[in-house]
Amino acid sequence: MARSRRKKGPLEAAGPRSWRNWRGQRTGARAATAVELPLYSDARFTAEALNLGPYALLNALPGSTHGSHFEWKPAVVLRAEHLLPLETGDMSVTDDEHCHGVSMYDEVAALVALHLGVRLVAGPIERQFRYNEDPLGRPGGHSAAVLPTLPGRADAPQIPSLFGNRSLADLRLLRTYVDLALDAASALVKSARLHQQAVWVADTSPETAWLLLVSAIETAASFWSDARLTPAQQLELSYASLTKRLRAGAYATVFDDVAATLHGLIGSTGKFVAFCIAFAPNLPRERPRFGTFDFSPAAYKAAIKRIYGYRSRALNGGTPFPTQCAYRRYRATTAPTWRRSGCPRSAPDRAARPGRRRTCRCTSTCSRTSPAAC
Repeated sequence: MARSRRKKGPLEAAGPRSWRNWRGQRTGARAATAVELPLYSDARFTAEALNLGPYALLNALPGSTHGSHFEWKPAVVLRAEHLLPLETGDMSVTDDEHCHGVSMYDEVAALVALHLGVRLVAGPIERQFRYNEDPLGRPGGHSAAVLPTLPGRADAPQIPSLFGNRSLADLRLLRTYVDLALDAASALVKSARLHQQAVWVADTSPETAWLLLVSAIETAASFWSDARLTPAQQLELSYASLTKRLRAGAYATVFDDVAATLHGLIGSTGKFVAFCIAFAPNLPRERPRFGTFDFSPAAYKAAIKRIYGYRSRALNGGTPFPTQCAYRRYRATTAPTWRRSGCPRSAPDRAARPGRRRTCRCTSTCSRTSPAAC
């Protein structure tokens, strides 16, 4: 006999915990506790975000060990109020529809990382605040041994755009998170988590990063397309030639039935392609001198389908993404040669005169005569 799901209260409904916690504040729930924990990143942050519902992002203004702002460090402090009751759940019922396997703090870190386009990971709780206790809080070190460590890299970064300056004041769009419907909030957090994991391993395992990034898009595309594309439209996007043959032949009258039958088997490709076309990126302002990507609609669509094909081969057949996809791309030729080396922190020696060697100011351990070795 099938087990029915337990009916949940207004603050115990399914969905991302960070989303439910924020909505709890709107219902007038009182915060029982609050915590502070560091968010680790190798980007540089300015400003602060203090009014994100029950959350606040404080700029830690971290110091630099080697004279660079782009080191792995506790860059931001997350302050979070807890407005949800303790949830034990019904252990006799399996409900993983909205599960993504991380804490409320990891959800917030993943959303900020996706919004700003950086690497950002939650560290352990360092201070707890309880009402009717010390207003200065109490330090906590029960998880101090679990510190997020960025995998080392032997070459220049795969995604140089992850570095640079980011303003926490640019998180205005994140304020709309609490206004999302349950399914939308769940899809957003799942996609953000996949993006967070992808950029985490991009330098050491670019093939895995490709898979995770495609999965992040696929998660968002699945939610987006369900209310916008019919099975027939998804079949046409996935198999245009087959659709044309079916509609032109004797099967035109049953085409919709065929599309509905195959929807669960091949719908994912159509969703992915349709989503990528609907949200196609603009042409980059800087283009390389060779190996430029063709952003024309036909070429873009063909590339998206090929990338998804690589994803399917990797997951179903164990064939990794082509090695060429793991090559680090060079910047446009308008950038200086030491910038094109890929090191986001390299710069010429300002005191260098013609005939003198240029040096890299990345870290004290860099090769001082070869910026490309960073």
